[in-house]
Amino acid sequence: MRSVHVTRGRLLRGLTALVVATAAVGATAGPAAAEGDPGWVSGWLGDVTVGGPGAPGRTVPLNLSSTGATEPRVTIDLAGLTGVATASFPDWCVTGGTSVTCPMPPTAVDENGTLTGVVPVVFRAAPGAADGASGTLDYTASGEQTEAYAQQATITVRSGPGLLDMVDENVSGVEVGDTRQVPVAVVNAGDQPAVDLRLTMRFAVGLVPASYRNCRYGTDQVLATVVVCTVRGTFAPGQRHELRGGLATTVGPATLGGKRITQIVEPLADAGPLPSGVRLRHREADQALRLRPVGKPLGVIPVGVDGAGGQTYLHDVRGAFDVVAQGATVTGAVGDTVHVTVGLRNEGPGVPDGTNSGDTVGAFLFTPPTGVTVLANPLGCGRTGGEDGEPLTRTWHCTGRGAVFPAGTSNTVTFDLRIDSLAGAAGEVQPSGRYPRVDDNPGNDIAPVTVS
Repeated sequence: MRSVHVTRGRLLRGLTALVVATAAVGATAGPAAAEGDPGWVSGWLGDVTVGGPGAPGRTVPLNLSSTGATEPRVTIDLAGLTGVATASFPDWCVTGGTSVTCPMPPTAVDENGTLTGVVPVVFRAAPGAADGASGTLDYTASGEQTEAYAQQATITVRSGPGLLDMVDENVSGVEVGDTRQVPVAVVNAGDQPAVDLRLTMRFAVGLVPASYRNCRYGTDQVLATVVVCTVRGTFAPGQRHELRGGLATTVGPATLGGKRITQIVEPLADAGPLPSGVRLRHREADQALRLRPVGKPLGVIPVGVDGAGGQTYLHDVRGAFDVVAQGATVTGAVGDTVHVTVGLRNEGPGVPDGTNSGDTVGAFLFTPPTGVTVLANPLGCGRTGGEDGEPLTRTWHCTGRGAVFPAGTSNTVTFDLRIDSLAGAAGEVQPSGRYPRVDDNPGNDIAPVTVS
């Protein structure tokens, strides 16, 4: 990589990726555009924080995108970083003074006519840069005859320890009963050692982590296991530390669908408040969780390692579960008001979990028998339809009770019905969606509701 010196700047927060939509590779034309249409090119580089002089370099993605443009590229003006930071670019970029021009990367990917590529930029504090110094980097994405948009990122120097989490794993083929070794890895991107750290992990419902004597465990409102560990040691600048062998995690019978395991690392002296609403307790354990140094100190932090948080994602665990519709049968005379309680029950063992999407689970649809009138809207329920001038239907939608639908629990609602006629057809209740898939006994997903 070619290194270019740059100017002054101001305080900036965590290194983040830049998303530049991609275009054509090198000096070649991009995807075909309509005649007379020059296409477009866009780019994104987020603000960056680097450690003080002597800290490892930080690799940040400058993302480029392009559709239909000829010779898409990004031009970076480094004059605003003088005395604050240096920036290094790939060999296929061209430097002239304090200006650098990078064409669409040769590794750009074409998806449906849009090129997307990443220009990795390595930032370091300039020699003698003071704590808190910051400068600006101006960049413009353009193509031949396209409209150019100037943008700016701030580069800030921050002295002190800078712990980053290095885990970003996606795992497929996981089954109930498996034990997975979840990686835990951190690196100090600052210019000073970190003494002791706090590791906070969250295991989605169904996942059971191993016990360590220097950790405390609790359960949050969506049945996830929260683990807070105090890890002693000195974490030198650039040094990668890992939990050897990973953290053993059992995939229990409640596990269902996609599951996320998150982890956050913080210097113990500067750690924030403990997770709220969770009662943490020690467990009996023979071992302590320790992070060991691995390999030589890194001179450059790789792209994608840009924050204190990391994750392991388990794709589509096909756990067993059975959600049962709960109907009702009531009797009465014409003119009477009767009460029917309908809904769903999760017989388990799997637990539908909407925490990844932010949705509630356990919602259902209720269609009353013909010949009755619903007298009021129960809380959380409303008639479907009525959009874009369409009439309201006879079906009611009732929301779920939360982000998880625990095994052995029900989501039910009581409706007040006035009997207008006893000759009507039966109604029914059923799930409003099969989440995260059709369950293992779909034959009991619909139940009748009758009034006689």
